[in-house]
Amino acid sequence: MSGINSWLVVLLAFFLPISTSAVTVAAFLLIAGWFLEGEFKERLREIGTNPMCLAVFAYLGVMAIGLLWSAHINAGYAAIEEQSKILMLPLFLTAIRHEHRWRYLGAFIAGVTVIMCSTYLAWFGLLQYADVTPLHLTKKTTHVFYNPMLAFAIYLLLHQLCWGEVWGWRRWPLFALVGLMVFNMFITEGRTGQLVFFILMALLLIQCFPKNLKKAALLTVLLLPLVFATGYLGSPVFRERIDLAHREMDDYRNNPRTSVGLRLLYAKNCWRIITRHPWLGVGTGDFFSAYARMNWMFSRDMPFTDNPHNQYFLTVVQLGLFGLASLLALFVVQMVQAWRLSDGWSRIRIAFSLFFLVIMIAESYLVIVETSLLFALVGAVLGKRVENWQARTGRSAPPQVLTGQDGAGADPDALTEAGPALATVENNGDSVRRG
Repeated sequence: MSGINSWLVVLLAFFLPISTSAVTVAAFLLIAGWFLEGEFKERLREIGTNPMCLAVFAYLGVMAIGLLWSAHINAGYAAIEEQSKILMLPLFLTAIRHEHRWRYLGAFIAGVTVIMCSTYLAWFGLLQYADVTPLHLTKKTTHVFYNPMLAFAIYLLLHQLCWGEVWGWRRWPLFALVGLMVFNMFITEGRTGQLVFFILMALLLIQCFPKNLKKAALLTVLLLPLVFATGYLGSPVFRERIDLAHREMDDYRNNPRTSVGLRLLYAKNCWRIITRHPWLGVGTGDFFSAYARMNWMFSRDMPFTDNPHNQYFLTVVQLGLFGLASLLALFVVQMVQAWRLSDGWSRIRIAFSLFFLVIMIAESYLVIVETSLLFALVGAVLGKRVENWQARTGRSAPPQVLTGQDGAGADPDALTEAGPALATVENNGDSVRRG
């Protein structure tokens, strides 16, 4: 059953950018498999010893505590339910296998590639349905999560090209895929994804030259503006989106009823609420009512909202600085693990934390299904530790599985159980040592 659950995680990772319905089915099957698998004591011990799981529980726990001073309990329950999808992280953690971590990320990259191919088909006029046209390459608001996912996929591929075990002719298809993805970034509409793309590329250059920050800074200053200028001059879509954002910012006071204008208005009104309730906020689920009152006082001709399109404002309005600390803890934990663990994944931990910290400025991404599950999935992959066999078995020392001299008569099942104790396998360009 554990093998089936692991493949269900692969399936979910693949469909994450493609189909919410398929992801929902895979998640339900994974939950059912989790209960059928049993071994609850061992898996709960693994969850209880994992910092990422504890950070998720703390964040949702703070939201639950926020119900105590909420004036709208039912809305509070709904607010918790909206973000409860990150609770899939502990389930993913106990379903995935440490040695297959790149398999799950590879499935995610494959899913992003499928969406990318569909946008190219639309770009060439070979695919057209609903609102998908050669001028609008993604359906409805898919660009809200697609472009950020595309940026992260580009980073993962470049990371493998720089530090992974990809040699010879196998590098060229990956280089080609990166090129197609980068080009796709500038012909699709997601400005948040485009912003985080440049930030991740700057981080990658710094990671490539950790002992020569001057060189990394010089390359960043030279290359990224060149990429931006090329995209701006070569892509009408990218140029129009950038120019539109600039016009909307300049015209904010005269016409706030724009994408950027509304975000600025939401930020202004949210800040007014925060100054009145800085420490504990207005309570879980009370964002809409608190914002409606503030909107009526200062901008009554503008529409109300239950989403400020900013995860930080959404959290601080409801839970104050108390809630902000619990939100940031989700990423501080990964930063600490990046510093403490020398397993070849520290660069990705830093990149993933930075990725979410940036995109949450432009949208409440822990509310959106696709990105909240992305957080849970990648958080579990990055949080899976090779020593987790200790938590799963409750042992403080490796099980003794070899009998006789030179391991003669060893039990194959015991060898499998001992896995991490007998072999340290790193699929990230590190050495492979077998006991």
